[in-house]
Amino acid sequence: MGKTNSAVEAENLTMRFGSFTAVDHISFQVGKGEIFGFLGANGAGKTTTIRILCGLLIPTDGRAHVAGVDVSRDPRKVKFLTGYMSQKFTLYMDMSVGENLAFAASLYKLDKPTLERRTRELFDFINFRYPPETLVGALSGGLKQQVSLAAAMLHDPEVIFLDEPTAGVSPASRSRFWALIRKLSGQG
Repeated sequence: MGKTNSAVEAENLTMRFGSFTAVDHISFQVGKGEIFGFLGANGAGKTTTIRILCGLLIPTDGRAHVAGVDVSRDPRKVKFLTGYMSQKFTLYMDMSVGENLAFAASLYKLDKPTLERRTRELFDFINFRYPPETLVGALSGGLKQQVSLAAAMLHDPEVIFLDEPTAGVSPASRSRFWALIRKLSGQG
């Protein structure tokens, strides 16, 4: 485990919070460039699993590797190798799109030239045609979702985790978003 061509590997992954077991010995592999859907009822442990795979939680038992890195041994490195778009918009509504991206860049210690280059690249990728000064709160749900994706991709991660990325958006926005994901997957 960890030396294969997989982007994500989980083996008997378990997470307990006291006597409550949130994730119970799950195992799976995701190949590079693969779109992997993780389905289950509310409370089934999907978000907890994603948080483990992003290096935000250390599993109680089992093993996981993301981009070849053991999440238990080097969660900090995993955080820099992954992008995470949570099920709720993680953008600040009273800040502009540019300010939100600058804040995200500061979390990954990106310098200003890198932030400017990646912002241009990601605006082109998501086909964002509004000024960076646009307040996030003024955007439609679909555009907020696309800007959230850009924020998750700003530091050019190897693996991107999307937690219910199309919840609460229109069918047209959902379709556009999944077209972006397929395009991203095609790029590896």
